[in-house]
Amino acid sequence: MQPPVRPVLNGFAVAALVTSLLCLAPLGLIFGVVALVQISRKGQRGKGLAIAGISVSGVVLLLVAAVVAGVVNFRVWALPTRDDSGEVTRRGWTTVHSLKVGDCFNPGAGVPKRDKSSLGDASVELVPCDESHQGEVYATVALSGQRDFPKRDVIAAIAEPRCMELLFGYSMDPPAFGGLRTYYYYPDEKGWAAGKRTVLCWVARSGEAELDTSVRRGASDLTADQLSFVSAVKPLSVVSALQPAKNPRQDLAGAKAWAGRMAEAQAETIQLLKDTELPGAERPTGRLVAELEAGLPLWRQAAEAPDADTFYGQLRSLKQHNPDPYVREIRGLLGLPLPSAEPTPAL
Repeated sequence: MQPPVRPVLNGFAVAALVTSLLCLAPLGLIFGVVALVQISRKGQRGKGLAIAGISVSGVVLLLVAAVVAGVVNFRVWALPTRDDSGEVTRRGWTTVHSLKVGDCFNPGAGVPKRDKSSLGDASVELVPCDESHQGEVYATVALSGQRDFPKRDVIAAIAEPRCMELLFGYSMDPPAFGGLRTYYYYPDEKGWAAGKRTVLCWVARSGEAELDTSVRRGASDLTADQLSFVSAVKPLSVVSALQPAKNPRQDLAGAKAWAGRMAEAQAETIQLLKDTELPGAERPTGRLVAELEAGLPLWRQAAEAPDADTFYGQLRSLKQHNPDPYVREIRGLLGLPLPSAEPTPAL
């Protein structure tokens, strides 16, 4: 008499248990169901393995569902709130599209390494401005005159100078907050097709430093003398902050055009300082004017430089007429915060 034939072990039953233990729950569940059907029809072994695979997979899927539900509930619970004036009163997560001028926030992906970022569905954490935060929205710029979706360099040519100029309208004294840098969110092609035509300008400190207050400063936040001084240096501050990204060897025409604008802005600042009375700060103001006047011909010569070497020569000469020490002295005498030691483009 021959011994009874041992039923074949079902391969799907083994696969169900193995994949469930490897955290491949969907596959474990599918393999387990297939195994039970085949075992019942063919009389094979492995029912226990198939049931175990289905059970383990089910537990894993339930745990994943619970975690996802917890995250969703957390995000709903953590929605920001605003008061009747629109100011944020409780921090919470939202999208870039919810940002308004005056909002303080933390970018979900951190402060970008470049000066711009697509206005996609990125997440941001809205934060009351008197709490620690990285960025602050200060202006919007319309991309007018553009029918088709513009290239990035076209957007940059429109947004960068306008965002910088508008910063000095929102914050009349940006140097008071250390090394600030301007950034902007712009619409991507999908957003453009949906009718979005606005760039969102925002500011953050250089590096990892955070802000603990709003950078908004108006005339009412300054004394008459402070206002006179920051207004006088504004033309030069704005243009100096717009120094081209490409060096003169890469784009001599762009560098010369910027030097020409620097000469015009410096001449304007010189005249404004001469027309301004700053009691108690007359001496450093006179020296500041003298340094700016000495450097003015050098900017004009740089604007006419025939080659990059000549341009660099004018810049080296300009270093002999550094206005920064006098600017710091005047700010101290007027009770304005001193700029950080880190070099910044603004006076």
